[in-house]
Amino acid sequence: MADVILVNSKFTATTFANTFKKLHARGIHPVVLYPAVNVYQFDKPHSCKLNFLSINRFERKKNIDLALSAFAMLRNLEEDVFKNRDTADVTLTIAVFDRVNFITSCSTAERNALLSECLCVLYTPKDEHLGIVPLEAMAAYKPVIACDSGGPVETIKNEVVGFLCNPTPQEFSLSMAKLIQEPQMAKKMGENARHHVMESFSTKIFGQHLNRLLAYVARGKED
Repeated sequence: MADVILVNSKFTATTFANTFKKLHARGIHPVVLYPAVNVYQFDKPHSCKLNFLSINRFERKKNIDLALSAFAMLRNLEEDVFKNRDTADVTLTIAVFDRVNFITSCSTAERNALLSECLCVLYTPKDEHLGIVPLEAMAAYKPVIACDSGGPVETIKNEVVGFLCNPTPQEFSLSMAKLIQEPQMAKKMGENARHHVMESFSTKIFGQHLNRLLAYVARGKED
């Protein structure tokens, strides 16, 4: 029997309990240890484009069509959304035709460059167990718009570092429009996001939490 079972989020812990009902009934509960990102690989951006970035594997559960539908709906919103902006400047990049760029198998350097230049990151999977992309985006000083379910509920502070939305094109596009209309809000959210990741999801914090868990297990064996 394992000394301790680790999972990457409270959402995953709930899934564990629902899947392994007999273990749960015996009082075996996993401990949450959030994964970390190397925040120092991301430099503070000096400029950004009106580009919404989505980074995912190309598979159905990543719900990439939500980003496409929200982007299409954004372009059909009232003109005041794009006041003093050229709608041709607003783009969607899907990293993995007209103003939508698909980039497949991008390298880490390419991904970091895309993060540095974008306005914000769209994270479209529903019920994701954690989601490392939002952590990387926030470490890169970028706000995140994500579905209000799964791991992002635990990692994204709504209206502080981004927006948690119902998984509909309407809600996503309205949040996207807010960031276009208020670029200073997007910048402030990005700064909040970097601070949030430094405090809760850096490799230093991960190491401290892991060390405490190992010390706890070791003390139990000594007793």
